Amino acid sequence: MAGGHPQHGVKGDEVADALAQDINRRVPQLGFLTINEGCLDWLERIEAQLPDTYTVRFDPIRNGSGQVANCKHESPFGNAIIYNTGVLVNPQPVAHDLGALEGAEKREMLCLRSVARMLVVCTAHLVASGENVEQRRREAAEVKRVLATDYSSYTVLLGGDLNDDPISQATSNLYHSGYGGVPTQEAHGAFKEAFSPCRNEIKVYYLGSGGEQNWCRGGPNTHGINKYDYLFVPPAATVHSATVVSSPHSDHKQMWAELTIPSSIGPLVDSIMVVGDSISQGLEGDYTWRYRLAQHLKSAGRDVTFVGPYRGTTRLPRSQPANYPEESAPPYFNGVYRDGLTFDSDHFAQWGRQAHQAKNDIYSRVSQYQPTYLLVELGFNDLGWGVSNPDGLIADMRTLITNARAAKSDIRILVANVPQRTPLDVQPDLGTKISAYNAKLGPALQALNTTASPVRLVDFATGYNPYTDAYDGLHPNPQGEHKIAKAFANVLWNQFQVGATYSTPSGTIAPLVPAAPGWMRAKLTAAGIDLEWQHSFGAGGYWFYQRDATAGEAFKALPLQIPADSWGARWVIPGHTYEFYVVATRGDGQVSGPSPIASATVANQQTAAGPPNIVATPGPGYIDVRWDAATGPYSETVHTYVVYYLDNSVPGAIVSTKSTTGRSIRLSGLVSGHSYTVAVCSVNAAGEGLPAGGQSVTVG
Repeated sequence: MAGGHPQHGVKGDEVADALAQDINRRVPQLGFLTINEGCLDWLERIEAQLPDTYTVRFDPIRNGSGQVANCKHESPFGNAIIYNTGVLVNPQPVAHDLGALEGAEKREMLCLRSVARMLVVCTAHLVASGENVEQRRREAAEVKRVLATDYSSYTVLLGGDLNDDPISQATSNLYHSGYGGVPTQEAHGAFKEAFSPCRNEIKVYYLGSGGEQNWCRGGPNTHGINKYDYLFVPPAATVHSATVVSSPHSDHKQMWAELTIPSSIGPLVDSIMVVGDSISQGLEGDYTWRYRLAQHLKSAGRDVTFVGPYRGTTRLPRSQPANYPEESAPPYFNGVYRDGLTFDSDHFAQWGRQAHQAKNDIYSRVSQYQPTYLLVELGFNDLGWGVSNPDGLIADMRTLITNARAAKSDIRILVANVPQRTPLDVQPDLGTKISAYNAKLGPALQALNTTASPVRLVDFATGYNPYTDAYDGLHPNPQGEHKIAKAFANVLWNQFQVGATYSTPSGTIAPLVPAAPGWMRAKLTAAGIDLEWQHSFGAGGYWFYQRDATAGEAFKALPLQIPADSWGARWVIPGHTYEFYVVATRGDGQVSGPSPIASATVANQQTAAGPPNIVATPGPGYIDVRWDAATGPYSETVHTYVVYYLDNSVPGAIVSTKSTTGRSIRLSGLVSGHSYTVAVCSVNAAGEGLPAGGQSVTVG
């Protein structure tokens, strides 16, 4: 995709759209497509335009300092495989380290292994440039070793940018020995090259039109005057066609081949679906307890596959919708794991997910994936957000189990209890609710247990300390990940003889500290000033600081963190210069340094002033607020009013809002005897203007 190319890597969505069109012209026959120098945002856009039977697997590349590398625009950079799920069934991804030099970019080979098909598809991108010849040879030798040892019983296909010519020592590791070569560079690999001019014949030479001998280790140029890109296939494969196509969005040409490969059906393996919330999905930069469990089962020699509709963690969006917080950015499932690791990460977990929601769609997901084991980690959001009380959550969990069994009568179900979190001032009784639910869960699951579909309790709450096992009082840090994985793993072993007893590794892993954004930009708009900044890997939010430099103010942080990589500064005064910076955070203790300062002087603002004649009338537990229509410049396009109200009687209280298209509203659910400050803003075509009012009243 040329995401690292200085010309093509800075382009926009046209790159992804063009490749999506190329792929869609070849479906449903297309089995897989390997991609090097891919950008995650482009790949996500491509996947959204493909049929549901196609999936993208992305493996980020790490730079010399170990951080996930970026494309020439702001998106993770790496290798990918787009595959037909009917060809590669439930593939398990593995990223093989190719042994980069200290301080150099970490080259990897991404492989997708389908046990069901006994088929492996890999992509490799070897180091470039002439001074790296020896390193490239070492990487190619490691590719050969991995394919021969890790996948010896599989049908293997390898595509990629090897950055060397067909007669080189590097490619000699892959070309079948029958291709020969010059002295000291004879082929000693095991593969046929699909774009060889000798096509299905593995031999040293072919005769040209003038009777001259030409190497079969050759083919059409793919990068300028060089052939750097390859598709290696088993010798038994039959190549029917091989076409090289130029692309206006890459310095490499596309390679499309039609072939028939030998195949066999592999052994049946158990499958696991993790159903959970943010504790299970994880935030960008987490390893996740799912990874810990997958590694444990692998080391125990138990071959299982994880299934589900999602693959990644979540991450902060580039921006939030204009009416945030009433509406939030859509959920994100392609966040990168810690150190850019790749593993069998399919899951059915989502940030903010509730059992009350999952009970309604578990039937369709179990029907689709038919997991052997269902690992359920849900409930905190039901109790924490007031969706259900303990009895209501027990009822929802009972329905979830019933619906899962309706889709697969012999499914084995492991249900975790809910961990305590550090106290929240706004939820003083949350700990009591969690304890009550956990006390009821065990007996409820025991009543649901059957011989055909066993149900077991997973107790990770007992040993989980929110002060030391979480980075924010709830979500697990590396130590907490091990505790959750251990709880599930030991039930799998003790109750179902899957894996082994979990052994927590010794030593500690340092928490991820997000880096300070490297840039910040300010842009004047009709509504005020829009700010954006460089995404900080692993950040859970940003403290946003601003000051009115014209008025000589000191920097002050907004009361709440910004859950995105951008924000709009409103309520600014025309002619005044404002300065801004952000600090990235991850939980309670991991804070970056400040970003660079961005500044702008307000001009051409087109928002309307707040409405006149605001009257706030208190009542028992409520305040009725009314006002006249907005007047003055730009008031003709006012379409909404936003009412802000703050409980002055509660130290540290957060401002609440309600919006309406009318000119009155009731603020209900207030505390009698408390004093509230009320203000109203006008919202026109440009956005929200400065507030008017600010009067305080005491609720009756």
